Amino acid sequence: MTNIKMKSYRPFITENFFWDFPSRFNLKEISEFLDEEIDPTTKYISNTAKIIMRNDGIYWFIQKKDTKQITAMISLSDLDLEKHHAALMVTFKDVSDSEKMEISNRLLMFLKDQIALTEIEINDLDHIVQENFTNNGYTVLNEKLLKRS
Repeated sequence: MTNIKMKSYRPFITENFFWDFPSRFNLKEISEFLDEEIDPTTKYISNTAKIIMRNDGIYWFIQKKDTKQITAMISLSDLDLEKHHAALMVTFKDVSDSEKMEISNRLLMFLKDQIALTEIEINDLDHIVQENFTNNGYTVLNEKLLKRS
């Protein structure tokens, strides 16, 4: 299990979206999505690249195929592949419920089937994403943890 390399999990392509690492997107577009100046955005992108290379997590920006707009960001941090644990954050911007479901389904496949996470720390996870996870084998232990047995 520990031979999994996060850097190999790109790009993901779903029906309406293109997922890739922050370093693969236009700096200005990312800074607009994050609502940050260029300098902190540059540092953020650099840090995400280091985390991915160290295999400590993975970050994706999700772009709509038709408009090329970045509409979501997913960060998986504090990744421990031996303990099957990580912290998850999902940020949406102008995304419909059906689009959230499309993103959530691909994310669930990655976390559950591809890297086999059994514990996922969450913080204010979108209700559509959380419900999808609980309908597919994860239990909400408390407001901050999803667990799969």
